[in-house]
Amino acid sequence: MREALSIWFFAGVLFFIYGVVITAEGIWELSHPLVHPPVLNSLHAPIWWGGLMFVAGLSYTIRFWPRKLR
Repeated sequence: MREALSIWFFAGVLFFIYGVVITAEGIWELSHPLVHPPVLNSLHAPIWWGGLMFVAGLSYTIRFWPRKLR
């Protein structure tokens, strides 16, 4: 008998993917500065939020990884 997949596993995978994409975009933005940057551009929010989403997604994915029942 197979265990049902938890919705938190899929949420973790989605957060992980979004974190990778947002962090990569933030790193790209560092090497290609905007012509008209926003006021708080020096805080590098995409890197911080992408990294946070990456870590949260990784922890949820590992925590709710599907396991076989014996």
